Amino acid sequence: MIPLNVTHTAIATKTIQNQILGGTASTPKGPASKLRHTLSTLVGFFAESYKEVFGFVDGPPIHDALTIAYVSRPDLFKSTRHRVDVEVSGNHTIGQTVVDIWNYQTCDDSWGPDGKNCMVAQEVDVCYYHLFT
Repeated sequence: MIPLNVTHTAIATKTIQNQILGGTASTPKGPASKLRHTLSTLVGFFAESYKEVFGFVDGPPIHDALTIAYVSRPDLFKSTRHRVDVEVSGNHTIGQTVVDIWNYQTCDDSWGPDGKNCMVAQEVDVCYYHLFT
């Protein structure tokens, strides 16, 4: 699990957006492929949305792509194993993901229903060279 407090540290700055298009960090250019054009369009849309709605002026956070980064480069993340459940009966919290960071619940060492069942990221190395090469 990569929570928002972690994904909000990985920002697609203008430099990263240029690199997505196939340019260098300082030299923008047109998209080098249709895939790069599609990715750039998506990131651009989210850049405007996050700027207007949440005040992210440097660029949008990279949420879903960090999942792929974790699968391919788990060494970029600092993670800890925790008990994670989804609230299914709360009036105001139904669907909320609950991470037991304080170890309130007694858990065994399994990944099963009574164990610490999820790796939860606390940090990501936001050295973009590693993320995008």
